[in-house]
Amino acid sequence: MIGELTPLQKERQDKILQAAARYFARVHFHEADMDSIARDAGVGKGTLYRYFKNKEDLYLKTIQYLSVQAFEHLHDKAGQTSSFKDYLETIIDTAIDYFEQHPDTFSMVLMSNLARIPAVLQAMEQATEKYFHSFKNHMEQAIASNEILPLDAKIVYNTLFAMIINAVHSILLRRSGDAETFKQTIKTILLQGLIKE
Repeated sequence: MIGELTPLQKERQDKILQAAARYFARVHFHEADMDSIARDAGVGKGTLYRYFKNKEDLYLKTIQYLSVQAFEHLHDKAGQTSSFKDYLETIIDTAIDYFEQHPDTFSMVLMSNLARIPAVLQAMEQATEKYFHSFKNHMEQAIASNEILPLDAKIVYNTLFAMIINAVHSILLRRSGDAETFKQTIKTILLQGLIKE
């Protein structure tokens, strides 16, 4: 395996990870083979093993790669907001739009969550940990300024993304509902609640 990557090697590794993401979105991990991934990436099988120890390593690195891309995009957009309400609305809008435009990423995230394989869940958690901390910091500031209720940030974060994942699943896989309706519904539930006062 290669240690520190040159820009050209990083580019090749990204190309392999993108091909692996498309492949793993179509083929379950246990049915996947490195020959097919190499062919999809336009590289030799030996090249795969220069960058990744084995199929599991490639799978875990693909999940991390996709998670970082998605969450970087999300938090770049959300970081430009001034209030927690705007921050939350931006996360909802951006996440649903992103996953709708990147179904391979969504498919891998969904399958990875459903698999409940400890190494996979740990890889996803490691890849998204800094983004959770950013969310938590925004939430703590909003609590301190009395903008929101003092709730557990991890539970709010997990609930938010569970709602987003279920919305995108409905949009992409079940073909029920549209993105705008889901976005508005999630915002209403989180920001206003269900019960009329």
